[in-house]
Order: sequence, then C-alpha cells, then structure tokens
Amino acid sequence: DFIAQGDNEKSRYNNYAGALAYYLMATERDSSNIWAPYQAAGTLAMLELKEQAIEMLLQADNRGLWQYIMLEEDDELNAIRDTDEYRTVLKNSQSRYLQHAKDTGKAYIYQPKGPAPKDGWPVLVWLSGYGTEGSNSAHMAKLLTTERAIFIGINGTEKLNEHSFRWARTETESSHQAVQQALAKAAKNSPVNRQKVALMGFSQGALHSAHLLAKHPNDYVGALLLSAGGMQTEIQASAPAGKRLVISYGEQEHSSNLALDKQLEQFFSPGNQLQVKPHQGGHFFDDAWQQKYPDYVNFVLELN
Repeated sequence: DFIAQGDNEKSRYNNYAGALAYYLMATERDSSNIWAPYQAAGTLAMLELKEQAIEMLLQADNRGLWQYIMLEEDDELNAIRDTDEYRTVLKNSQSRYLQHAKDTGKAYIYQPKGPAPKDGWPVLVWLSGYGTEGSNSAHMAKLLTTERAIFIGINGTEKLNEHSFRWARTETESSHQAVQQALAKAAKNSPVNRQKVALMGFSQGALHSAHLLAKHPNDYVGALLLSAGGMQTEIQASAPAGKRLVISYGEQEHSSNLALDKQLEQFFSPGNQLQVKPHQGGHFFDDAWQQKYPDYVNFVLELN
C-alpha cells in the first residue's frame, strides 16, 4: 500500500519528495521487500541525491534485486548509471534474472472437453499487452472459445516483475517461437488444426501479432488486433493475402497509436477480409467487449 501511494504521488502529482517518504516507510516496514528500496533509489536519483540513491540501490541488491530489464532501462536512475555501484548491481540482477524468469513464454492452454472436429481443433492464441500476464486468461478462454476451439494465453518472452511480462522490443521472432512451442504442447493432448490458428493481441501483443501474421503467413489464418502499440512499427515483410482480420481500437487513443492502427489497416486491406471496429474509449478493451469480441473471434476463425 505504501509503494502504491508513492507511485501515485509521482504519476499523478509529480511529487517525488512525497513519493520518497512512502518508499522509505515501505523499506523500513518490510525488510524483505525488494521493490521499495529500488523505487526509493530511482526517486533519490531524480532528486539529484546520488549518494543516497546508490545506498538504496545497494540495499535492493542485498535483498535480491532480479528485475534486470527494468533496472537496465530505468530512466530515473540516469544520474547514477555511470557509477561502479550501478554496474555491479546490474550484473548481479542479470544473474538472478535467469532464475526468476523461467515462466517467460509460459502458456495457459484451455482445451475443449468434447470430441474434436475431424481436422482437429481451431486455436486462438492470446498475446497480452505490456506489463500483463498472458497465462492468467481462463476467463477469456471461457468467454471467447468455450467448447469450439482451443484457447492459448502466453506470457511475454521477457519478465519485468512478478506477474508482469512484455514481448521483445527489437524483434518478434521470439514471440513466434513461443507461440509455436505452445501449439506443440497443446497438440500433445488434443488434435490441433494447424490450418486454423489465429492470433489475438492487445497493444504490444497486437503489434507482435501483426508481425507474426505477415512474416509467417503459413502458420496463422488471421488475427484480432486490439489497440496496437509498441516499438516495431515497420513490418519487414510483404502483406499476406487470404487472411481474416479484425482491427479494433479506441477513438480516444494517443495519436501515435491511432496512426499505427491506420497503418496496419492500410497494410492488411489488400487481398484480405478485414473488419475495422473502432470504439469510443481509449487504450483499453471496448466497454462492450464481452458482447463483441466473441463475434470477432467467430469471424477470424470461421467458427459457427
């Protein structure tokens, strides 16, 4: 609760001094908490209190800091990034990361209980957004595929924190491999129709889904792209043909996301069956998603 309040002070009020008080209280009250001294270190660095920032970062290291990816990219620590202490902590966290990130790419597989169709089960693969946990998706499987298709939710290939993952920022092939490994795992227990595998992604997951569909058209029949966002905006492949897609986004999204959605619409329009479904919200699911998304899935996978 103290950490959450500190985060709120920073994000909502830009109040770093106030946030620091909460982080320090959390550090003192829970001697095993890694995140409290880490957040205190970043806040102190932003306040140009470099010695104190290093002290708190070393305390996080002593408590077992393993969040290597976040530490390496955290702009709040720029003031101490050139110190020997920062480099030592970064190296230590990289070593610990391997032990804590064994659930990257982990797949949740929901397999229908009834007899499989003659050609095997269609499959919907879920690539969740930045900072989320794709394997935590049983509710989506029940709503979107029920007993008509296999549903697979996959964690991102890089771990940021507990229950927080992302897809790689500079390439998409690792995402493709994670999907293919999950499909192989699903096929061990139920027949899979590899000609009817569709992707569904939100934000960064949607952008990776678009890349995978373009780069590996023989592996995916279509995609449901929800509010695409992320860094890989240029698809290094020709547009596929004969695919079924739905692109959905909020009309109140950031202009860069809206531009990306338009770019994907133009890229996939020729030669494909494409539905564009904007909604009145922002960068989140359509408010009526529980009513609309099952129909989108039916279209993409040609389910009855």
